[in-house]
Amino acid sequence: MSPSSPKPIPAPSLPVGGRAFALVTAAGSSTRYGGAKKEFESLGGLTVLERALEPFMECCAGIVVTCPAGARHDFEAFFAKSTLHPALSRLAAGFEIVEGGAVRQESVRLGLRALAGLGCASDIVLIHDGARPWISHGLIMKTLERARARGASLPLTALTETPKIIEGEYIHTHPARTHMMTAQTPQAFSFPEILAAHELAAREHYSATDDAMIWDHYVGPVSWVEGERRNRKITFKEDIMNGAALRTGIGYDIHPLVEGRPLLLAGVRVESERGEAGYSDGDVLWHAIIDAALGAAALGDIGSHFPPGAPEWKNADSTELARTVFKMVKDQGFVIVNLDCNVICERPKLGPYQERIRAAVAETFELPPDAVSFKAKTKEGFDATGRGEAIEAQALVLLERR
Repeated sequence: MSPSSPKPIPAPSLPVGGRAFALVTAAGSSTRYGGAKKEFESLGGLTVLERALEPFMECCAGIVVTCPAGARHDFEAFFAKSTLHPALSRLAAGFEIVEGGAVRQESVRLGLRALAGLGCASDIVLIHDGARPWISHGLIMKTLERARARGASLPLTALTETPKIIEGEYIHTHPARTHMMTAQTPQAFSFPEILAAHELAAREHYSATDDAMIWDHYVGPVSWVEGERRNRKITFKEDIMNGAALRTGIGYDIHPLVEGRPLLLAGVRVESERGEAGYSDGDVLWHAIIDAALGAAALGDIGSHFPPGAPEWKNADSTELARTVFKMVKDQGFVIVNLDCNVICERPKLGPYQERIRAAVAETFELPPDAVSFKAKTKEGFDATGRGEAIEAQALVLLERR
């Protein structure tokens, strides 16, 4: 069918009114992900699917989620326990799970039929991938409003790499990327027309790679809005890892100050009549930083790796413990971006040692000096630290997955 040919399905009257509904697709097999159902992977306290679904609850009257054939009971049990369940149960038109088909296009068609059962009629449907957990409410609304004005809309982002068209072992064409963009979801459509287009495509065995292609083939041109780079789809294992690239951790420690022990801060010896009591060398600053780094990488705490009472850690050099933790963090694929730390004590004054302490931390963690912040504080006479009986340290560490 040429672009100038009349389309078999009349375009909707504009602007499109009615309510908004969402269809979130999660019926795939996750084969390229490695077999595990990627939509059920944990991502910051919720699953990927819950994060993909959550922003639509603010603007949609009803929502349908597609699941693999035979998995409806499992999905229903999952959502019954989900923290989203109360909000989903309050949707004006309802929430439903429907089993999908062998391919995404078939799953969408079955999901659209289920939306019709929820009362979706002269409305807008937003079709979204359940494996796109970083969708923003702002992008949803921008796509929705453009679809109301034009009948159909989707977000697009510019190509960042040069495309090539191949033929066998050789490159056939070097297309200019100036007018080439990549599609995201949600893709928004006037509901009666997109349902009719999917039904006609099924009857004619017309295969498309996304819903915009079906609309373009049977109804008319599709409008677009600028997408968001963060709105990525999870396809491979590394996609979810890259999506959670930044991690923060908080560390805290306190030690009594006693005579006969050196006062150590990040391995720097501070002139003092008293030092930290501890099973290891008692370096309160390193202990706080170590806990922060372990916490950011979700690797437990200092006591789980270097338990007090174990003979090998008696009087251990905490700088060496920090190097061990640094390697553990790197082995998880992280690098330390920067850290900020406080040491709280009444005496001695730590200002003269500030640059040496920063340099010691930077060297151990292979950081530039300006990536390390150190501040000395007092408690103005309050509590044991304020009375000079103890010393405290706090640390905040930022990790980035590379």
